[in-house]
Amino acid sequence: MATTSPFDDFTFPSFSDLPFHKGDPQGAIWGFYEHLSKSDIIDELGALNLLTPSRILRASQNEIKTGRVCSLNWEQHKPFPSGYKRQSLDHRVFLKRIDQKTYVVDDEVSMNTQCGSQWDGFKHWSYYETGQFYNGLSVKDVLDETKDYIGKANAFDKPMRNGIHNFQGKIVGRGVLLDYFSYAQQQGKTYVPCTHGYITAEDLEGCAKAQGVKFEQGDILFVRMGYVHWFENATDEERKEGMKPPTKCIGVRQGMEEVEWLWDHHFAAVASDTPAFEARPNNTTKWNLHDYLLPLWGTPMGELFDLEKLSETCKELGRYSFFVTSSPLNIVNGIASPPNAMAIF
Repeated sequence: MATTSPFDDFTFPSFSDLPFHKGDPQGAIWGFYEHLSKSDIIDELGALNLLTPSRILRASQNEIKTGRVCSLNWEQHKPFPSGYKRQSLDHRVFLKRIDQKTYVVDDEVSMNTQCGSQWDGFKHWSYYETGQFYNGLSVKDVLDETKDYIGKANAFDKPMRNGIHNFQGKIVGRGVLLDYFSYAQQQGKTYVPCTHGYITAEDLEGCAKAQGVKFEQGDILFVRMGYVHWFENATDEERKEGMKPPTKCIGVRQGMEEVEWLWDHHFAAVASDTPAFEARPNNTTKWNLHDYLLPLWGTPMGELFDLEKLSETCKELGRYSFFVTSSPLNIVNGIASPPNAMAIF
């Protein structure tokens, strides 16, 4: 028997009724989860609160039928070079000599935590109008203005708000895949994923209907848009051309219809196989979907997930839901992390 949670059975306010607290940015849910739990502690989990013991238990019982596992982690050095001028993976292997006959080999890695498959944490993207992170966290609590906005020194014994370490043991539940790349081909819509293009709320709904997906509150949404497939099958010259800055890629359109579609489905997290969940570049609005998902709603965003094997398995089994677990790096006060994610059928 799973323990009960105040987040098991409740009704979200409609999007038009946001913000939850008067004076907060339009569309913000800040303070809502504290209201439900009657807690005086400022929430740092956002939509991950929806992944309650009862939902996790139900997902494990309903989704794990065959024992098949799909890793959702792209090889950490891909794509290379990393986009957005981020440091790519640097891997160093070296010998630590013990004696004349025993060899001990260690390795070290250095990278930007968003150079490949990644979860964006709640200190990565602030709301464009106010500079605040999820639940009103000020940029001054993350960056030091006196040092030209260099990050505040980490004190591992003093965790600050909204660090990626809060995601430990929290990203577990029912996952659903919208294989839009395959769906678009079936509909006669062809596109190159490394070029700018829009996926609308209507497109996402049509894909879900074609796949027989029925969403549940607290689902972890994965959208396959084809970027990893393109990268793995492109020539070196095609990759070089397709990855020229500024970053261009297919993605979810940044319109209010898409914002409300995401809100109305109340996902615990969203992820895609593209450099950004939304279309890049953003040619339509001053704001990005990042503004709504991360700072206003506290919904983790995943990017550059490898959804290729997942897509093949879903097609083979004829179902697009599964059990998913993800354990980001346990870095106190971290900003983002590789996902260490897997789907289990």
